[in-house]
Amino acid sequence: MRTIRLFKLSKGFLILFIMAVILTTIHQYTYSNVPLFTQYLIKTLLAQPGIADNTISVGTVNLPSFLLTFFQKDNEVLNIILRIAIALLLLQVFRFSLRFFEMWIKGALLEKMAEKLRIKLYGHIQDLDYEFHNNADTGDLIQRCTTDVETTTTFLTTRMLDLIYLFVTLFFGAYQLYFINPTMVWVSFSLIPLVATSSIIYFIKIDKIFQNIEETESSMMTVVQENLSGSKVVRAFANEAFEVEKMETKNREYANALRKANSIVAVYWGSMDFVSITQYLVIIAIGVFAVQNQTMDAAGVVASLALVGMLIWPVRGLGRIINDYGKALVASDRIYHILEQPSEYDNDGTEEPKIKGNIEFRNVSFKFPDTQESLLKNVNFDIKAGQTVAIIGRTGSGKSTIINMLMRLHEYQGGDILIDSIPLNTISKKYIRSQIGVVLQDPFLYSKTVYENIAIAHKDAVKDRVIKAAEIAALENDIRTFKNGYETVVGEKGTTLSGGQKQRVAIARVLVNDKPILIFDDALSAVDTQTDLMIRQALLAKNYQQTTIIITHRITTAKEADQIIVLEKGSIEAIGTHEELSTQEGLYKKLWDIQGRLENAFKETLKEGDSDAS
Repeated sequence: MRTIRLFKLSKGFLILFIMAVILTTIHQYTYSNVPLFTQYLIKTLLAQPGIADNTISVGTVNLPSFLLTFFQKDNEVLNIILRIAIALLLLQVFRFSLRFFEMWIKGALLEKMAEKLRIKLYGHIQDLDYEFHNNADTGDLIQRCTTDVETTTTFLTTRMLDLIYLFVTLFFGAYQLYFINPTMVWVSFSLIPLVATSSIIYFIKIDKIFQNIEETESSMMTVVQENLSGSKVVRAFANEAFEVEKMETKNREYANALRKANSIVAVYWGSMDFVSITQYLVIIAIGVFAVQNQTMDAAGVVASLALVGMLIWPVRGLGRIINDYGKALVASDRIYHILEQPSEYDNDGTEEPKIKGNIEFRNVSFKFPDTQESLLKNVNFDIKAGQTVAIIGRTGSGKSTIINMLMRLHEYQGGDILIDSIPLNTISKKYIRSQIGVVLQDPFLYSKTVYENIAIAHKDAVKDRVIKAAEIAALENDIRTFKNGYETVVGEKGTTLSGGQKQRVAIARVLVNDKPILIFDDALSAVDTQTDLMIRQALLAKNYQQTTIIITHRITTAKEADQIIVLEKGSIEAIGTHEELSTQEGLYKKLWDIQGRLENAFKETLKEGDSDAS
């Protein structure tokens, strides 16, 4: 079953594979004739001219008849040698030309298969649901898209063609050797069952070890990826020593797994080398004995030793094929583990309506697959198109989950969500996401210029539109302070920018496209109150008013909204304006009493400072 699944990954490349097989077959047949040239040459040099016809009799050599006819057109030894040399040269040119095209097709087959599989795997990863990506290790996914793909495709192309090469070489080698000395053929074949049995035992032993190697390498890659991504956190806590020790532990586990595998590989290859050398010695002994009994001549012995190599070394290479077969099975299992994960688009809608921005939650409930308790319970609210709505609540109350359900990253289990009176689960996931602009608390920036990061969602946007988006996001003044302005390259994940600057770049990126729904998931947390106010005022001043949802812990941001939704323990505690909620007992009033006093105290301090200055 695992083998069948492995070979299914090569689907679509049969023609290239057959071409490579044909070239390999022809090449090995021509190669099997090369030792016969040597045999004919030695026979010519050792032969005496015939008494009756004054010709040179060289005996039977299993070369094609047209070559023998070509050699025997002249009875002069030097002329015969010259004809042999010319024929051998032409044969080698032909053979090496075949070899060139054979290797070219093998390389094309390998790269095309790897490219197709890598794209297929990467594309499927893109289609996997939000829960999968939350639980997956980035380092492990990278290894599956690189090392595992390379291991699998190398076996399906290179090693499978090596297997064809093995059988073809055995056949032609045995065929040519049989005409020289049949005993040598049976002696060579007698050891094949021993080699095959040893190879099977070796495979059974090494398969589990290779699986352990893959797992330990994946674990090590995850440590490297996490450490590089979180280098700032590591330095902030002076945790370098701990991280180095963790890496040393994982590296040691990986090295030990490799050492265990290498010890088995060494024993296997050492044993196979011993068998091969022993086989050669037996063949030489048979040749010497046959010459003494005048059943063979020296020319036959020389040719047979070259042909025996076609029987011994390919069989020896069976271990390498089995070795890579074990690796490929493990690698393909890891690839299939991803490919067999259900795509989030298996459960998708088909509608693509014109979105205005009306949002309605009707008795919506949601729980995560790994828990029995609902995170959201019978949530009801109504947002009109063009409204600005703030959602506040304690940590873990379900604020971000509401946003994720709107983008169909999570599927709700109860109730219904309506977008412009259309059930959300009937709308295409990609379409609804294309109609929503989201700015996260910790936005991801690419290692590109500021301009490219803003325009990345709308690559055809004119420069004026990008600059206008930066102005609305209160980023223009910061960009002017950069040495290269909009062409300033930000570091990986935007590390060269401050938290507030990263958030404002993300806001500008969303504003480049006019989308009917905007969501700010605590996206103004890293900017000061004055900048927060500037951004919100600029958004309100736009000609095209989107439905805006703001998740925030800052009451000064929430109080400016047309409507405030208060979440408490997964349920709606209250809905209203700031004036209404600030006088009602509940979570909002508690937060306002705390933050409002701080805000008033801050204002009084500013007034006292102004008085002292005057």
